[in-house]
Amino acid sequence: MRLASALVWAILAVVLVVACEPTSPPPIAGTPPPSVATSSGPAPNTSTVAVSGGVVEIIGAGNSITDEFELAAGTAEMTVSTCASNQVIPFVTLYDAKDNKLGIIVDALYQFKNLAGGGYYLEVAANPSCVWTITLTPN
Repeated sequence: MRLASALVWAILAVVLVVACEPTSPPPIAGTPPPSVATSSGPAPNTSTVAVSGGVVEIIGAGNSITDEFELAAGTAEMTVSTCASNQVIPFVTLYDAKDNKLGIIVDALYQFKNLAGGGYYLEVAANPSCVWTITLTPN
């Protein structure tokens, strides 16, 4: 009788354990988080420069040194987007074509004055997951 009672309890325990087992893994099990490289937008530490009608638009991610672009002599307004990943504005350094550092910008909107004109490039320092856009508009 004791053996039969123990056997019934053992079978009951096995049935309960099997009934409680999930039939499939949870949705997040084995699913890697999306990476910047597989998400939309530029790959980390890259940038693309596009110029249209004198307006320069640069899109990049993470740290990057842009390709050289032309700006007219005079003034230009620069707008820098906030990183969606951390709500921080990247640090931007403007250089002329001769590698002279002309300014470090940490504002979302900045006015360059007395530009000599010619070739320029930017060095951008940002979090690797930061996708940013910089627009330079001559005034």
